[in-house]
Amino acid sequence: MAYKVIPEVGEEVALNLEFRVSEKSAPFFFAISNRALYIPRTKLIAKSDPYYFERVPLQKVRHVNVRRLPPYGFWIVAAVMILIGGFTTYAMLEPLVGKEPGRHRVSGWPPAILVGGILLPFAARGRSGLEIWYNGGKFRWKPAMVVGREPRQKIADTFSSILAACEKVGVPVSDKRAT
Repeated sequence: MAYKVIPEVGEEVALNLEFRVSEKSAPFFFAISNRALYIPRTKLIAKSDPYYFERVPLQKVRHVNVRRLPPYGFWIVAAVMILIGGFTTYAMLEPLVGKEPGRHRVSGWPPAILVGGILLPFAARGRSGLEIWYNGGKFRWKPAMVVGREPRQKIADTFSSILAACEKVGVPVSDKRAT
């Protein structure tokens, strides 16, 4: 990946971040200097390496915000998973409970979908995302959904380091996470 910060003359890099919450998740690259923010981008059509940093001068940056992400989409998916998992589990186990003669096929997928639907709202609770508003657009980063205290703390520490570096270089920031 070609996410490289090439500073201009007199430019000092305050933060050069490569964040990966786990081995399976995609990495997140971000950099801040005393003159610009470096936002990760991907070229739509590229012959070789499509990854690059978009350099946004600090004068164009309006606001950097860390906020809670709304969980409503995950709640809808969880409700659908619970309905489908519950119905298919019942349909699969009903001939066995009713002691109908013959062979019956049993699978672990319907109960797994049911349990996944029950657990999904708990996993989606308290997620945060990064927003950068600048002249010419906005950038949003939503970290991967994680379960467990250690990965959540790793994400929170990453947000804190980004906000601290932005404050250090004079960019307006706000932190709207639930404390």
